[in-house]
Amino acid sequence: MKMKCLSCGREMNLDQQVFSDFKGSIKCFSCSAAMEIQTMRGVLIWGYPLSGMNPDFAARPSEQNLYAGQKKI
Repeated sequence: MKMKCLSCGREMNLDQQVFSDFKGSIKCFSCSAAMEIQTMRGVLIWGYPLSGMNPDFAARPSEQNLYAGQKKI
């Protein structure tokens, strides 16, 4: 699957199997813009730019500390 970067318009290659059914953040290697996308069966369902946001600190459930609610032994 190929898509154009929402920021710079360059083509991004998303041919890896992991992107056939995917929901999450990706980064353009040309301009370093972060985008949130969802794909289903190799087709882009939706996508929007994450302007001014570092995807590593976006505080979405998939990126929160998984051990935060557990007690230490």
